[in-house]
Amino acid sequence: MKNQATVLFLESSKNMGGQEWQLLQQMQALQEHDYRCILLCRPESRIIGEASSRGLPTVALPFRNSAHLPTIAGIRRTIRQYRPSACICHSGHDSNNLSLAVLWMRPRPKIIRSRTYYVTEKKKTFQSLLPVDIVMVPSRFMQQRIQQQYPDRPVQTVYPGIDFSRLDSQKNDGLPNSLENWLSQRPDHHILIQVGMLRTEKGHSTALHAIAGLLRQRQDISYIIAGTGENHTSITQEINRLGLQERIWMGELKPVAPALQRASLLLMPSSKEPLGMAQIEALGLGIPVIVSNADGIPETVQHQQTGLVVDGYDPDSWQQAILYALEHYPLMQQYAAEGQKTVRQKFSIAANTEQLIRLITS
Repeated sequence: MKNQATVLFLESSKNMGGQEWQLLQQMQALQEHDYRCILLCRPESRIIGEASSRGLPTVALPFRNSAHLPTIAGIRRTIRQYRPSACICHSGHDSNNLSLAVLWMRPRPKIIRSRTYYVTEKKKTFQSLLPVDIVMVPSRFMQQRIQQQYPDRPVQTVYPGIDFSRLDSQKNDGLPNSLENWLSQRPDHHILIQVGMLRTEKGHSTALHAIAGLLRQRQDISYIIAGTGENHTSITQEINRLGLQERIWMGELKPVAPALQRASLLLMPSSKEPLGMAQIEALGLGIPVIVSNADGIPETVQHQQTGLVVDGYDPDSWQQAILYALEHYPLMQQYAAEGQKTVRQKFSIAANTEQLIRLITS
């Protein structure tokens, strides 16, 4: 049997989010390039079931905290058994357990720490002492921020891979009955959509106030808020205060491609976004986008080339941007067509896998 290179992935999360789905996708893509990929995760986690359904091998470990001796011992056993060329981890807990497990191993696998968010620019003194070889981030913006925390380690940008073929296959799927009925009552409306967790930094309040202002000028606008999260109650209250109840549909959508396909514009007024995924998926389907000039977002949308990029988070700026987009909609469609070509190349699974293999083998 051919001797395959092995890569271990560590993920201690109990739930599934963007990072977890991306991890499974990367494992599958690497397998297609003749790597053996094994997932180390909690036995009660959702990802272990998702991995098994895809035929991806798993090793169940407890992952109780950042220095959990049974977890560290389990990682050491797995490394000795499979002799991986690299180990890829995401959270601080996983990184610490992995680093402690290989601290005295000779030889040891390459340690790749994935960071998809940032909290502070302060140098991580303890983590800088651990044997992390490469820090992998999803944007050049993140690379600049994280490099300040790891001044002595290489920090590399690896753009996420989007399964555009899956989006294509989903775009004509059915919508929830409540949304389908809501849309049927607005056949001549421009449908604006925002996709993402309901958090303050996502800028839903900015979008709501901008739409309230627009409705004083034109009545053919409605707004889908696709997502769940901690700000659901406050967003609902703001909708009521602005009298927008008849103009808003809010709820979780899985998949989101069918709703994107029915939208005129995707809005992303985020004030904090390491990269963002919704605008990439929308452009991948050829849907015009308006985004904020925040953090890593401008790496995905070029102003007046593939979409509109708004400086500032005040409702007036967004109101004017949305009005411009609706009044120049054929131009926005041209931007989206150019954006579709750009993102399908830059954020493809093939591009992501190529970059990942380069990190593993370099």
